[in-house]
Amino acid sequence: MKKRMGVILITMILMSISFSLSAQNFDCGSNGNYGPLVIPATSGTVTLALPGDGIFHCTMVSVEEGATLMFARNSLNTPVYILSKGDIEIGGTIDISGKSGTATPPKGGEGGPGGFDGGMPGVFGTVSPGDGQGPGGGKGGTMGQPTSAGVAGGGAYSTLPWYTFPQNQSNYGKVHGSPLLAPLLGGSGGGGAVGRSATENGIGGGGGGGAILLASNTKVILNAPGKIISRGGDNPPYSSGGQGSGGGIRIVAPEVKGNGSLDVSGGSAPFDYSNSVGGSGRIRIDTYFRSELQLSYAPNSTYTRAFGSFMSVFPPNNPRLDIIKAAGTDIPEGTGNSVQILMPFDSPTEQIVRVQARNYFGKVPITVALIPDTGSTITYDDEIDMDSGNPAYVDVTTQMPKNVQIHIYAWTR
Repeated sequence: MKKRMGVILITMILMSISFSLSAQNFDCGSNGNYGPLVIPATSGTVTLALPGDGIFHCTMVSVEEGATLMFARNSLNTPVYILSKGDIEIGGTIDISGKSGTATPPKGGEGGPGGFDGGMPGVFGTVSPGDGQGPGGGKGGTMGQPTSAGVAGGGAYSTLPWYTFPQNQSNYGKVHGSPLLAPLLGGSGGGGAVGRSATENGIGGGGGGGAILLASNTKVILNAPGKIISRGGDNPPYSSGGQGSGGGIRIVAPEVKGNGSLDVSGGSAPFDYSNSVGGSGRIRIDTYFRSELQLSYAPNSTYTRAFGSFMSVFPPNNPRLDIIKAAGTDIPEGTGNSVQILMPFDSPTEQIVRVQARNYFGKVPITVALIPDTGSTITYDDEIDMDSGNPAYVDVTTQMPKNVQIHIYAWTR
């Protein structure tokens, strides 16, 4: 018995040494060029402009209790990447939530950085509302209580939108994405709404929550009241567009600890007897040591959060899709999560969208989505044969609406 106990003890010691060495060898990729990122308690709310690639290369990070850190989206609308050689400590708030849609001016809610915008509002009898953007975007519809047929749909991500009385689900967005949060993706927008009469303004859908990754060579500490929020955009009660879905939060470090909170709830709109909520986002925590991990989560659902030790911030040979040509225009690889096209009246309706795939295998099923500011989303299914090379591409023939801004996306199916 003593000999067996000795073997078990030696095994445990060896495992401990192995984990310790792994922790010491972890490198999140920060080169330290940004220096320390410190948001003092006396700062109130601070909004930082995102670098072009969305990456902050820090030596250490501290958001003190009482401070709120937000980010202005960059031109590519990338997620937020905070990489640190030293500890990341959050005692205040990091907020990358989506915004509400508006009636005046008529506009869909802006998604948080890395998230997708809500659909544009419609005009009664003349202009159809737009669908929410993103792979889980809600469809445009009417304003009204969520039990009514044809109301604008909420965006989805890890879950469908939720209504207390879900009698009409045809306008909901679709569940999508991976629990690994690879690729890192924000939430989808809710559908825009059209007014119920010529005297009532429509309202835009809520934007999806943004996407953020915090990675440290040492540890991430998130202690109450510290919190990271990536909620979907809300909309006003009683007469609303669809709500945005929650976004994506990923944390990677040898040790993650604390009793703070992470919130990826969908946007909401209270009604007199019910409540409509956009779909929930996704949370992923990758770490070796989690014995002091006591975070609280919203929503508190196993569909929303996942844990592991996938200690790779930017996986090598990460598969990706890019739109590299649309309507005769060449588009640089890595342009962002959508391509925008405005087709004049004298343009041919039939147009080619070229989609490129890297680092996939076999035949890759894809969907090309054309999301106009007004009217319904148009989708085309195709596939890319990776046996032809890496990268490989396919030309998808589409019918593009004219004289309206179109957002073009490509996703795997």
